[in-house]
Amino acid sequence: MLRVLLVSSLTVLLGCRSAQQTDVPCVHHPAECESTADGRPVGQVRPASFTDSQPATPERPGPEIHAGMALADFEVLAVQCNPAVAAAAARVEAARGKWVQAGLYPNTVVGYSAGEVGILDTAGKQGIMVSQRLITGGKQRLDRAITARQVDRAAAALDAAHRRVLNDVRIRFYDVLVAQREVELTIELVRVGEELAKASSGLRQGDQISEPDLLQAEIEAEQARILHDNAVNNHVRAWRGLCAVVGTAVSEVTFVEGDVEQHAPEYTWEACLEGILREHPELDAARAEVERARLAICRAYRQRIPDVDLTVAFRHDNLTDGDVYNVQAGLPIPWLDRNQGNIYRTKSELSAASAELRKLELSLEDRLATALRRYDDARQQVRRYSDGILPRADKSLRLVQRAYGEGQLDYLTLLTTQRTYFQANLAYLSALRELRQSVVLLEGKLLSGSLSARAP
Repeated sequence: MLRVLLVSSLTVLLGCRSAQQTDVPCVHHPAECESTADGRPVGQVRPASFTDSQPATPERPGPEIHAGMALADFEVLAVQCNPAVAAAAARVEAARGKWVQAGLYPNTVVGYSAGEVGILDTAGKQGIMVSQRLITGGKQRLDRAITARQVDRAAAALDAAHRRVLNDVRIRFYDVLVAQREVELTIELVRVGEELAKASSGLRQGDQISEPDLLQAEIEAEQARILHDNAVNNHVRAWRGLCAVVGTAVSEVTFVEGDVEQHAPEYTWEACLEGILREHPELDAARAEVERARLAICRAYRQRIPDVDLTVAFRHDNLTDGDVYNVQAGLPIPWLDRNQGNIYRTKSELSAASAELRKLELSLEDRLATALRRYDDARQQVRRYSDGILPRADKSLRLVQRAYGEGQLDYLTLLTTQRTYFQANLAYLSALRELRQSVVLLEGKLLSGSLSARAP
């Protein structure tokens, strides 16, 4: 008889639980609760690939950095090794865990029940009880819908982290390329300075130039060596920065393969702004937060609907030697606490989330304006240097060097021409660096700073 009662009790409880899985019409503000922003009914969430077991961390291959690596090689290493991507991916799994937990039904309580113990020196009524809380009003579906938006937000943050890492790798890679070019340029500058100092020494021995001219040539040669040392140090700094963003230990400085002078695409304000407002991951995260806040308002209203605590008990009455069955159901009456504070809070959170979304849109417009200005300035400088200034500086240097060797020009003219040539080349490389950084940011939705960006 006890076994039959237990089976019957569990059947009743499970039947009540199944009834809760059907759609419950929304009460209070139905327009806010009928569907989510992407058209899915409340409680109908995207599938989440989640297992009860701890997700296994894949073994990452050790970094292999060698000379001649291209940009794509460093990008692959960065995705594998940069901790920002791993941290964002872990936060996605944590959000999926919340989604799973939000959909779990309260555990059934099974216990011992006794009553009227000691009456007429008997054991009274002894038996078991089964209790189950029944969630009403579709609150469980709303909890899952809310946590699904948190999963969306975490996924958008993962996308942003991935883009930040790739953009940082590209920026640092081009820094290394430009630093390599600066090292090559200063090597040439040192060679020219040493040759000029040697030639000036010979001219001084023949009394063709003065002692101050010889000293100035030797000073210029030493200053060229200083510029070369600075370029080498800058190359080391750029290399270490690249290794940091990739997420690998700093290895021996090597030269990389790439073209820093590749063609720069055309950009317009309208096209860039449209692309950013349509696909930017930070905006996706902000929109998910607005949707979460909207669903939280509906959830706060649903909290007014009380849950039912159902208890079924079976006891044997030792006094009468009969069996007693008890069924008890209770629910709180929402007349003192109607969740007013949480409703007010969630409405304020929705207002704040909407304002933050608009603020982010304006911030992206401002950042885009700055990035486009930097791009236009750098592009114009690169074009003017490559098309006009550098060819003229090269031609002028060759003519002056030949005339100086023939004794037709003084040393000051040669010195001025050499300085102009190398300063123009250094300025050209600086403009190239600025151009490449601007292109990376415009192509990468203005995202950078993977090692300094705060976790959402």
